[in-house]
Amino acid sequence: MIDFSQVKVFRLSKIYDLSDFDCADKDINEFFKQDAFLYQEKKISTTLLFTFNDQVIGFFSTAADSIKLKLSEKEEHDIQHKPISEFPAIKISRIGRDIKYRDQKIGEMILRWAIGYILKCSEMTAVRFVTVDAYPNRVEWYKIFGFVPNLDERYIKKSHHISMRYDLLNKEVN
Repeated sequence: MIDFSQVKVFRLSKIYDLSDFDCADKDINEFFKQDAFLYQEKKISTTLLFTFNDQVIGFFSTAADSIKLKLSEKEEHDIQHKPISEFPAIKISRIGRDIKYRDQKIGEMILRWAIGYILKCSEMTAVRFVTVDAYPNRVEWYKIFGFVPNLDERYIKKSHHISMRYDLLNKEVN
């Protein structure tokens, strides 16, 4: 079992060997090994690596985002009186954990760390929500952490992913 206090976090760079990383998802593996560095160079997304004993055990990538909310969703977040059509967000565009570390809750720790990181970023630049486009089989996992599906018609059935959001003012999960 990995002691997460011994895990180190680094920004993706070419000094890290990603060739052995496998999260058991072809699309995520391909992004991580082939696209993540280019996306970072082009300022499309930023990727942070989690290492243990100099081995990459997981990662997440973020990008700027915004979301539209239905009136009922605005009421839920007590922002219905604001004439704002889109709210600032940071998207966790990819997240992965190496299969060698399955059943050690590494994915949970990475997601919690990512939310904390984004919360810290929101102190410098206003961000209200964290967004994800979840695979349908991962929706319940994200709900455990306080994510809820986005109901605005722009997000319903736009792809095979489910658009979800987490409110950074959600004190129950932080």
